[in-house]
Parts: sequence; C-alpha cells; structure tokens
Amino acid sequence: MGAAYILVNNTKREKISFTHLEGSKPRELAGNPCQAAVTTWYLLKNQEDEIQFVSDTYDDWPFKTSNRDDTLAYVDKTFDVVEALIEQDILKDLGFEYIDKDEPETVFVRKIVNVWID
Repeated sequence: MGAAYILVNNTKREKISFTHLEGSKPRELAGNPCQAAVTTWYLLKNQEDEIQFVSDTYDDWPFKTSNRDDTLAYVDKTFDVVEALIEQDILKDLGFEYIDKDEPETVFVRKIVNVWID
C-alpha cells in the first residue's frame, strides 16, 4: 500500500495532513496539482521554519525536538491553505470526489483542482 506523508512544521507546531484530498503518498503529492500547490504555498509562506515530510510508517522523525506523537496535537492547516489558494485563484473547489454514505461528515474526499491546468 505504501507510506502516506504529512508535512510537519515543527517550529509552529502545525501540519499539512492532506486529509480529505486526493492522496498523501509520494507520487500523489508530487503528481496531484492540488497537493503540489498546497505544499509549495505552505513552504513559501513559512520559509524560516523547520519543516519536513514525515511518513506514517517509517522511523523517519527528522527533528531534534518533539516526536511523532506530538503531531497529533499540531494544528492541521490543510483546509486553511486550500482556502487561501482558492482565494488566490490557483485552486477551485468542485465539491466532492467521494462521500461515504454511512459516514458522510467524516469520510469524504474533496475534488479540488488547479485552475491553471486545462
């Protein structure tokens, strides 16, 4: 199945989890224009911070302080960055790619597209 990744900002105790977007594996992060835009925007806006990708599988904690368990309390900025990119006319929200019929409030994937690609 492969490792999924989150982008961890250890300086600000924030993360980009890519939750409810279309993928968080390496190929999905690089190949999906939404995830690539979210990552680029976040890195550009936080250039002085200690930021790294961290997997959900490997023992790859790259920071000297804190630990993987601490990220559970980190603020997830995924939706904030998506909304900022929508306001900047970079991304567009087309609704939902998938909604679980039994748990629609928590199990869903948003269809977010890059408007620069047509």
